[in-house]
Amino acid sequence: MQLPQTKARQAYIEQIKNVETNLKEATSGEKDKNLLDLVQKRLDSLAEKYQYDEEVGTARYKLYELQALVHYFNGHDDDALDFINQAVEMRGETYAKAENLKKQLSPGDSYLSKTTNPDKMTKEQRREHKVGLEGWLAFFVVGVSLGILLGVINLIGYPSVFNDLASIQSQVPEFVSAMMPALWFEILTNIASIALAIWLIVLLAQHKKAAKTVAIIYLVSSALLFIVDYAWVSSIFDSFDLSSDAKQELSSAAGDTGRSIIAAFIWVPYFLVSKRVKATLTK
Repeated sequence: MQLPQTKARQAYIEQIKNVETNLKEATSGEKDKNLLDLVQKRLDSLAEKYQYDEEVGTARYKLYELQALVHYFNGHDDDALDFINQAVEMRGETYAKAENLKKQLSPGDSYLSKTTNPDKMTKEQRREHKVGLEGWLAFFVVGVSLGILLGVINLIGYPSVFNDLASIQSQVPEFVSAMMPALWFEILTNIASIALAIWLIVLLAQHKKAAKTVAIIYLVSSALLFIVDYAWVSSIFDSFDLSSDAKQELSSAAGDTGRSIIAAFIWVPYFLVSKRVKATLTK
């Protein structure tokens, strides 16, 4: 016949084993955030029931150990270290799993990529793990920022373009009528591109995962819009006998279109395969 104390301890151990199984499932391969949150809730429930239960005895160290592991996989290294120290204290002696975890949490050691908390890494560790807006990613941010500036400058210049068209309205009304929709298309796409670029900069600064998708959309859409605009304006210019200055403007537009296409071909693959992008955009 089992004593009440043995029954209580056995019930506790069975529940701990179930939580350990769930934790293993949540952290094997790609981390399952939802299952990890469920493990945290179950641990909180077990702690409320057994944390001060003397019948369970030193086996309560498992509560602290599992809490440490949950915080470890969530990237909360300081909290994980606190909990594993409490686990050792409750057990009354250190043990291999606790020492191994402490080594992973000690400053200066290499962190596993899936448990790295970039906010707590040293500058050297961030560079080693390619975390942060540096290197080619910083170059991309500068390029997008310049794109925003150029977009604003272009918008400021459109009133003079409309004035020029108004001055030749009586001479070539068909040309002016054809150009007006194309100009408004350029203005609207400029505004949309500037807004998208600003959003992208904010997402990159916050290290959001969504920045990768937004960057690809920004690059591809910019190239496509330049192509559409160039094809549209070129067809209008071909229909009229224009001055050499007007043809030079078209040549400049062709250059902008080519640069946008090249940028898409360079940066889209970068965002798909870059280790820095993967290590930096994690939130």
